[in-house]
Amino acid sequence: MATRSVAIDIGAASVKVAEVEMRSGNDPRDGATLTAYAERPIPAGVLRDGSIEEPGTFASVVKEAVSAAKVNAKKASIAVGHPSVMVREVDVPSQQIDKVRESLAFHVQDSLPMAIDDALLDFYPTQDIDGQGGPVLRGLLVAAPRELVRGVFAAMDGSGVGLAHVDHAAFALWRSGCRGELLNSNVALVDVGAATTTIIVSQQGRPRLVRVLPQGGIDATKAIASAYKGTSVDAEALKRQVGMNANVGPEQRPIAEAVAHVMGPLVESIRNTLVYFASSNPGAGAERIVLTGGGAYLNGFGQALSSATRLPVMIGDPFAAVTLGKKVDAASIRGREAELATVIGLAMGGVS
Repeated sequence: MATRSVAIDIGAASVKVAEVEMRSGNDPRDGATLTAYAERPIPAGVLRDGSIEEPGTFASVVKEAVSAAKVNAKKASIAVGHPSVMVREVDVPSQQIDKVRESLAFHVQDSLPMAIDDALLDFYPTQDIDGQGGPVLRGLLVAAPRELVRGVFAAMDGSGVGLAHVDHAAFALWRSGCRGELLNSNVALVDVGAATTTIIVSQQGRPRLVRVLPQGGIDATKAIASAYKGTSVDAEALKRQVGMNANVGPEQRPIAEAVAHVMGPLVESIRNTLVYFASSNPGAGAERIVLTGGGAYLNGFGQALSSATRLPVMIGDPFAAVTLGKKVDAASIRGREAELATVIGLAMGGVS
């Protein structure tokens, strides 16, 4: 029996709405169909540092995107992926998952970077292990600032769309990207968005580490605009055409150097994250990197990341096993499929 779910991905520059249909089976993601999709830009000033500053305008953008997607969504899943949301691997006494969530505050209150009363907690179980004191459930603790989540809830109230499920963007990314042969290997999924970069390391199909970096493709856009000193240019096109590729002509070399200067630290931060995980988990280090998000198409970025990490880098394709429904305009997403990895994975998680 087919089941449909709607997801809303709130980015720094746009709102994406996707409806995914999945069928029953060992892995419901097999044979999934993107039945509807639309996106709308977010006006400048509506978001600031990941927080919604103008709830009314934001709600209007969500309404427009949902209407454009032509879905009758009373409820939708959304993702929270702000750098202030902590995700950490923890071990808790093994018990039913509802009991685990009820007792989370007791077990983790001393390890949080915020007061327990200021945090909303969740737990993503990954495996059962034998601890010194008995069976232990290992998983990823998610601690989100309560005010951050309240702001999203309040803004969504004005959109007319209720919340079916709140997820972390990293788990949505894992859901859409870690499939097939990647379930049997150690892989780092890296999504370079406009303002943030999400990293999730998966070991043999189990999420082990999540990190969100406060850097993204908008830094390259600003660098190109600065390089042209106010001249009107299509910075997004230049990011793809030139990017940080040093093998360009003398006229475009200043662009490549400017982009490399601002994106180099992001490459280094990703490398350091993977080195840290590998050193802390012998034998579990990433064997390859799957790159998604708009930054995946930044010319030279994948090569720079591969050189820095000494790992093969491939651009992820969330449509490798997902078909397009008749309502979806294929031309609108052709050549930018990797940008939809999070919203598709988010919709997949909303199917019960």
